[in-house]
Amino acid sequence: MIRPVNPPPTGLRRLLWPYARPYLGMLMLVLVLGTVTALAQQSAYLLVKPTWQVLFEDPPQESVAIVEPVAEQAEPGAFGGIEDQMQAAKEWAVERVLGKSPDYSDEGRRDLLLRVCGLVAIIALIAAATGYAFILLSRWVTMHMVLGLRMDIARHLMGLSMRYHGKRRFGDLLTRVGADVNQTMMVMQNALRELVQEPLLAITALAGAFVLAPQATALIVVGLPILIIPVSSLFKKVRDRSTKSLGQLGESMQALAQMFMGIRVVKAFRTEERELERYEGLQRRYIRTNLKMVRSTALSQAWTLLYTHMGLAMVLLILGWLTLRDGSHSRSSDLLPFFLLISRAYSSIKVITRGWAKIAESRGACDRLRELLAEPRDIIERPDAGVCEGLGTGLVFEDVSFTYPDGGAAALRDLNLEVRPGETLAVVGPSGSGKTTLMDLVARFIEPDGGRILVNGGDLRDLTFDSWTEQFAMVNQEPFLFHTTLEENVRYGKQDASQEELEQAARAANILEFIEGLPAGWKTDVADGGSRLSGGQRQRLTIARAVLHGGELLLLDEATSALDTESEAVVQEALDHLMVDKTVIVIAHRLSTIRNADRIAVMEEGRLVELGSHEELLAKGSVYARLHDLQFAENA
Repeated sequence: MIRPVNPPPTGLRRLLWPYARPYLGMLMLVLVLGTVTALAQQSAYLLVKPTWQVLFEDPPQESVAIVEPVAEQAEPGAFGGIEDQMQAAKEWAVERVLGKSPDYSDEGRRDLLLRVCGLVAIIALIAAATGYAFILLSRWVTMHMVLGLRMDIARHLMGLSMRYHGKRRFGDLLTRVGADVNQTMMVMQNALRELVQEPLLAITALAGAFVLAPQATALIVVGLPILIIPVSSLFKKVRDRSTKSLGQLGESMQALAQMFMGIRVVKAFRTEERELERYEGLQRRYIRTNLKMVRSTALSQAWTLLYTHMGLAMVLLILGWLTLRDGSHSRSSDLLPFFLLISRAYSSIKVITRGWAKIAESRGACDRLRELLAEPRDIIERPDAGVCEGLGTGLVFEDVSFTYPDGGAAALRDLNLEVRPGETLAVVGPSGSGKTTLMDLVARFIEPDGGRILVNGGDLRDLTFDSWTEQFAMVNQEPFLFHTTLEENVRYGKQDASQEELEQAARAANILEFIEGLPAGWKTDVADGGSRLSGGQRQRLTIARAVLHGGELLLLDEATSALDTESEAVVQEALDHLMVDKTVIVIAHRLSTIRNADRIAVMEEGRLVELGSHEELLAKGSVYARLHDLQFAENA
């Protein structure tokens, strides 16, 4: 007998073991059900021999025994006493089915036929019931395992800071979360059958064949390395090419995502064909690599087919030689169940090889998922983190520095800045001066590489995420709306808000009249990204969301820079309502919008170069004055 074929040493087991551990009891039950199903399926073949003898062969002339003693048929075989023991087992099994003295009369044969058919029906019921339970339970376990994997990936990605999300490729990420997880799920769904049940079927088939013809069956078992060794070598190539092909698929998905996310730009420059050609080139490169993997898989399947057919020829040769030598396999009742079992074993071996190939193909997906889960989380809530009770004495930046991965020069350098309670601090500067980085640090989207940010005298990193998030509301330059209703988009700022609170927030954002004028009102679907609304309407909805969320601190990241003059005036009025009695940090591109700020911080190349009121900075005649004069000249 052979042991079950184990899958190749891939990342699949390392990836899925944490998700399999809670279901070990159920997996053991799946193994038991698979074993019972395999035994029930193969045991029916063993009933062929006694039935065939009584129904289709002439009764023995000198003995009522169906199987003659081994000593009278041939000399002891290569397995000596083992064959004697198996012969005795066969005679015992035959007696259980036919009785000690089989009845070869017509009535006896009819009785035997009914008895065997009834026994086969019972075996079929057992096999069907256990097979049904095996498939149902194995699918339930694998689906819950993959659900755990999906949730861990999603939770891990949501826990990564903007340091990661700023450099990740969206199309490749979609491929990993989508195609890679789906491939892993399909492998898991098939693995329990192709690499658990099928090996059991092969083992039980070979065991039954060994009982009938030990020498021929031993030849098959001894020859299995001829199949396994070359196929294992081929599967190594499959694993390596799988990783490469999935990486190229991610590149093509990235190109496709960019093509549709930037569809307005593509159409504006009439570059549809150029983008399609680039996408086609990436797809063709993926196909070439994938075909190399398919070639190795096909070669393994072809080798398996060659092995099984050559093995059949060798079995015929050895059986024929034994029969010609001593007549040990001259009866058709010996050969028929033997060949049925061998053909079943060969069929299972082919399925095992195919399943092994699928495991090898999944190596790339597993490695990419493990790489994703291994991405370090650089912002972790401290075990002893406290609850933020408010801004207190305000925010203080102490020697804060930050550098983006592969970003070259530092985005912030030794920043020292105080944000006083209740004041409006505007942050201005050329592109790349560090304004958005400063805002992201306050929101804890990222954390400083050096220095610290103090809140009411304590380190921001000593506060819980939830309690700090409750302290601020944020309005970004590019308003984002979910593909759902107006109500759900505004309610995102406070899930348990009442209808009255929703209306008050919308009124403060100058958007309530517009919402109530729509045919579906609050239930209007804004479509993908809020495409059914104008830029000003989208921005006012995000302001309503911020109003509903509340908090002492308001973060405005160039909230009006992308709007036309009329929309800007309406949105600015909404922002003025929002800023009342709050500490505000506002990034401004249009300097005209921050004239009334209490103080203005001027950034340049990651450093704070000026700080003061609008009039004070103009009087200095330095960086802020230069920026102001440039914008004034442009406007003029």
